[in-house]
Amino acid sequence: MHAYADSPRGGRVAAVWGHLAPELLCGAIVAVIIVGLQPPPGLLLLPVSVALISFVVATWLLMRRHDRGLCEQCVAAMPLDAAAAAVRYRRRFWMAHTGSERRFLVPYLAVLIGSNFAPGTLGRIGWAVVQASMIYLIMSQVTHRRLQPWCPWCSAGGGGSKRDEHAPDPVLPDDRQLV
Repeated sequence: MHAYADSPRGGRVAAVWGHLAPELLCGAIVAVIIVGLQPPPGLLLLPVSVALISFVVATWLLMRRHDRGLCEQCVAAMPLDAAAAAVRYRRRFWMAHTGSERRFLVPYLAVLIGSNFAPGTLGRIGWAVVQASMIYLIMSQVTHRRLQPWCPWCSAGGGGSKRDEHAPDPVLPDDRQLV
């Protein structure tokens, strides 16, 4: 039985929304691209834009809340051979780490924002491609979150198998040390 089964309906909706947030954010990016390439007529543009922004903010907040907890569905979806899956997704791990570095993040954001001002048809196509790149970034972060114990960048290239030389030795309850 799901952990949120006894919670109020709003809590269940928020939990499911948070669990599905990466896919919903990707859908929102596609919706933004569609609205950008084919804007709604007349005064409909403003409410559609506000609704999309509100949806993205709410979805992002619920995703962050979901990511801080232990989700039964996420655990059940964990591959049995997570180490092999981590090898297949090494590019996503690299992207998750590189995308959070200031030296790459700032130029990416500049291109992301600057692409909004690109003129002409080719400019709009370039804008759509740049916006669509956020989908890969979201999926990279999701993959990294789910397989983080096997990420070679998080564990100094050891995939979690290297021992931290600065970590103290474990102590048993009777004060004996394990070495």
